[in-house]
Amino acid sequence: MIMKNKNQKNFQTEGFRKGDKVPLADSKAEHNVDLLNKAIETFNSASATLVQYYSTLEDKVRLLTEEVDHKKQLLNSILDSIDVGVVFFDRDGIIRTMNKAAECLLNINASDAIGGTSIHAEIHEEVIAPTNGKPFYALVSRSDVTDNGGNVIGNVLIFKDITRLKQLESENERNRRLTAMGELVMKIAHEIRNPLGSIELFASLLSNDLKGTEHGDYANRISNSVRSLVNTLDNMLRFTKEVKPKPGYCCLNDMVSETCDEFKELFANSDVQLDFSEKGQYWLNMDKGLMRQALINILLNSVHAMPDGGKIEIRIQNAEDRGQKTEEVEIIIRDTGIGMDEDTRLRMFEPFFSTKDRGTGLGMSITAGIIKAHKGMIDVRSEIGGGTEFVITLPVK
Repeated sequence: MIMKNKNQKNFQTEGFRKGDKVPLADSKAEHNVDLLNKAIETFNSASATLVQYYSTLEDKVRLLTEEVDHKKQLLNSILDSIDVGVVFFDRDGIIRTMNKAAECLLNINASDAIGGTSIHAEIHEEVIAPTNGKPFYALVSRSDVTDNGGNVIGNVLIFKDITRLKQLESENERNRRLTAMGELVMKIAHEIRNPLGSIELFASLLSNDLKGTEHGDYANRISNSVRSLVNTLDNMLRFTKEVKPKPGYCCLNDMVSETCDEFKELFANSDVQLDFSEKGQYWLNMDKGLMRQALINILLNSVHAMPDGGKIEIRIQNAEDRGQKTEEVEIIIRDTGIGMDEDTRLRMFEPFFSTKDRGTGLGMSITAGIIKAHKGMIDVRSEIGGGTEFVITLPVK
């Protein structure tokens, strides 16, 4: 842009020609105009440079802001993805950050805690007790947070729920004690079985010699009691080691029938009636001794459920007779005892669970293990005052 001074004269209108001398005042005016034009051009160039620099600076700020937002989102995602509670306090003790794990463990909302100074919980050594939640065992750590210059800008509280770990430690300690007790029981049981075997043998001989007399009845009772003790010892010994069947091809009907006859003899003087029926004959690849043990445990459970006597029915049948299209056989044991509630029914196969004042609580647990080792299943149906029914299902092939 070129500006003309109002005093500037036009050379042509005043009659000046090329080569004529220009008045001194007009020469200075033109020089000043040139300087002004150069200054304006310099200013415009500097202004354009500043605009371009400002635009570049804006782009850098935008990229840095996006990078900071991305890193902040990434940090929040990482903090929210871990199962460790993290709470950050600034140098004034104000909560600035809390991840989702901390919210869940402390049973609070981050919005209610951020900006305050309390996590709404008390920390006692290894236990954190939330104000509105259930106390839990935790590993707790608190440390300072510093910037690049080493200045403390706050501190972070980190805690992890180890309640499950404590439970596992307790269970491991319990199992260790049970293992030690099992080893002791096994040694004692082996020592006891030998004299019990001798007692049973001599009692049986006396029972045969004194058959039909009062003393013969006493000897028979001694023999039956010894068998019951041997069965208890067998349960203890089997509990201390894994059930490993030694299968052999044998008739299921014969095994059940022999066990029922032995059981009738054992409770000959009681008011318990035992009826056995069968529909078909079945040969299975099974450990006869283990299956006999399982059946005896169920029968003893039924007898204990009938303190005033009652009836036990045992039936062998094909599983198809109950509407199932399968090559399986069922052993059904039904008694007329006092029955059991739902909680007892669900827990009856747990080790050491018993509703009796006396007893190990191992019989039904071992029975379930024996059936499972033979690829079978055992089901229980019962109700208070309505008796109990056990259904053992075994594969025929």
